[in-house]
Amino acid sequence: MGAEGSKKVVREQKEYFTPEERQNVLAVAQKLAGSSGNITLPTLEKHIAKWYSPEIASRFIKVFLRGKTPTPTSLTCQMLVDTLGPLTKGTLEQHLYLTLTLAGGDQAGVDSDNIVKYLEVILGAYLKMVLGGAGCRGWSCGSGHKSIGHVCRAVLHDLLHAGASFKETWRKPPPKAQYSYEVFEQWYLGHSLFTTLETEVVGGCFSVSTAGPTNLLPQPSLVPKTFPNMLSAAQVLFLNSALPTGLQTEWRFLFSTATHGWSFSIFMKQIVGKGPTLLIVEDQSGNKFGGFASVSWEVKPQFQGTPECFLFALEPQTGVFHSTGYNTNFMYLNYLEKNTMPNGLGMGGREELFGLWLDYDFGKGSVSPTCTTFRSPQLSPNQQLEIKSMEVWAVGPEEEDSDEEDGKKSALDRNPEASAMLEMMGKGRVSDGFREGDKD
Repeated sequence: MGAEGSKKVVREQKEYFTPEERQNVLAVAQKLAGSSGNITLPTLEKHIAKWYSPEIASRFIKVFLRGKTPTPTSLTCQMLVDTLGPLTKGTLEQHLYLTLTLAGGDQAGVDSDNIVKYLEVILGAYLKMVLGGAGCRGWSCGSGHKSIGHVCRAVLHDLLHAGASFKETWRKPPPKAQYSYEVFEQWYLGHSLFTTLETEVVGGCFSVSTAGPTNLLPQPSLVPKTFPNMLSAAQVLFLNSALPTGLQTEWRFLFSTATHGWSFSIFMKQIVGKGPTLLIVEDQSGNKFGGFASVSWEVKPQFQGTPECFLFALEPQTGVFHSTGYNTNFMYLNYLEKNTMPNGLGMGGREELFGLWLDYDFGKGSVSPTCTTFRSPQLSPNQQLEIKSMEVWAVGPEEEDSDEEDGKKSALDRNPEASAMLEMMGKGRVSDGFREGDKD
């Protein structure tokens, strides 16, 4: 009777891996075991440390030994596979147990310093895993660990600064705090970037995934051969995660001062009509910030854009500042000689008080102490900007225009400056009344 009951338990043991996943994990275990057939704990710990850190690898070993008495000095290949199954494919409680243990916490919760350090290791491991991929050759580690630290604190912002916006906590260090299991669980459920990074790294360490890592980095295209990219891979990943889902697969290089020089007219030529874009600015003091334009830039003396636009900062602190809903002054681009409206590019706020302003006298600009359009602080300590470098990327798949549609465009369509001048003078385009309206 007892033997029959034992067999029943074995037959009903839950299988977490697909047959292919199980075979992959088993292959890793067998490689670690070698000819002995068993994996020694030092061998397993050394393997894990290549992906994480020695400290986290030591904690991972404790996870493998949990509930095993007497404490073994080695694991069979089957024991490793069976332990990993519920941790990587199991319930929320099992996932949280692994997260809190590796982060230096327990069932009582985790403290702020440990969760930040844990995410820094996870993000660093993920970037190391994917940067060698064919689609990510255009990205680099950039400023390395410093950049990773800024991004990690931004990802954890809602946990570290519960109930406060990025603007309210700007340039304030996160408080040292202990987060209970319940508080951490509530945050964990709403932050897929954290959980995805964690799943990808443990999956990479033990070859759980059969399809390779999920690419949280977009594929760069149209990148010049010699190109001093202003963004680190960690910053690219963070900005990409803030974009609408449909725009996260590809970034197309449009402009940089390093490549195209310091001409506002060339800058406009490169960015007008190219779809949604990310604009990155670095001032002479090393502050790095910018904005996301949700629609194509057009030259006209009036605001444009949608509530999906946002401003952001990257250094010395990282954060995203979304729309307040107060007004629709999202995007502004103008370059007309005889005009009472300012010439340049602006995002948010209003004339003379743009959240971000780039003057047509290229290389100069300003940031406002307050911005009614976005929940943003003053993006640089220097309200008047002396710009060191700029970069613009079109995001998402390129919109293809047919030859037929191009043929329908008038000279004014191809000359937005002239069109904007006529609109300002109150003179409509006569041809607009004799052709079909644009789909938009």
